[in-house]
Amino acid sequence: MAFKPVQLSDKEIFDTYLAGRERQLITYCFSSFYLWRNWDPYSWDIVDDALVVKSGYLGLDTICVPISASNKAVFAATEHMIADYREQGKDFLMSEVSQSDLDLFEQQWPGRFLAKEYEPGANYIYNQQDLALLKGGKYDAKRNQIHHFTRACPDCQLLPIDKSILPQCYGLMQLWLSRQEPDNPETKMEYNGCLDALNDLQYLDCEGWALLNNDKVIALSIGQQLNKDTYCIHIEKGDTDIPGVYQAINCFCAGKYPQFAFINRAEDMGDPGLRRSKLSYHPCRMEKKYYLRLAE
Repeated sequence: MAFKPVQLSDKEIFDTYLAGRERQLITYCFSSFYLWRNWDPYSWDIVDDALVVKSGYLGLDTICVPISASNKAVFAATEHMIADYREQGKDFLMSEVSQSDLDLFEQQWPGRFLAKEYEPGANYIYNQQDLALLKGGKYDAKRNQIHHFTRACPDCQLLPIDKSILPQCYGLMQLWLSRQEPDNPETKMEYNGCLDALNDLQYLDCEGWALLNNDKVIALSIGQQLNKDTYCIHIEKGDTDIPGVYQAINCFCAGKYPQFAFINRAEDMGDPGLRRSKLSYHPCRMEKKYYLRLAE
C-alpha cells in the first residue's frame, strides 16, 4: 500500500467510492477530506476495491471506515488493514464510525470490536424548517437577534459567492483571523481550509453564500448536499462586531434549502462555547461518532 496525501485532483476517485451509500457524518464527503487535510492529516489508498482513508487526528494513527457501496469490499478492506497493522506491530484503531457503521460491523463480526464514543465529534443534526423559520418560544432570542440585525443592516443582501465578491470574502477571513490567536497552529489550519474552500469553490460540490452590507461581506457560509435528505455546513464566518450576524447567516442560508429535511452543522470539537451555541438551536438529534478497537 502507498498512502498519498489528499489533493484536489483526487475528487473524482473519492466521489466514485463515496457514491451508493448514504452517510450521516459530515466527514464522508470529499470536501471534508480536502478542506481539513492539514488539520486532520488525511492520506488514502485503494484497498481491496474500497477507498481507505488514514487519519492522524490528535496524533493517533487510525483509519476511517473503508468507503464503498459494497459491504463485501468494506469488510475485506477492514480485514486487510487489521492484518497490516498487526504486521507493523501497531494497534488497529478505526475512527469516524457512525452508529450505522457500528451496527454493520457488529452484525458481521459480533463482539469483535470494542466501541468508544467520541463525544466532541458528534454531529449536530437540525430540522431544516426549525433553522429557517425559528418558530416557537424556544427561538425567541434568535428571532430578536435577527430583528436587531435587520434594523442595523436594512439593505443587507444574501448573494451567491462568485468571483465578483471573492475579494470581500477574503477580507472577512482576514478580519476573522485578526481576532483569533494568529500564531495558534489550529487557527492557521482552519484559516487555510476556509481559503481553500473559497479558492476552489467552483471545483467542489459546494455552494457559498455571503451577506453583504454596503458592498462589504459581513458573513459567509459554505456547504453542500451530504445525502438525499441532509444538507451540511462546512464553514460559517461572520463579523462579530455586528450583533445578530451569525444568527442571520444561519437562518437565511437554511431557508435556501427547503428540499432537505435536515441540516448537519458538524461537531463542536469539545469547545464549550461552540457546544452552547449549537445546542441553543435545538438539534433534533445527535449523530454519534465512535472509535473501534479490536476486542481480542
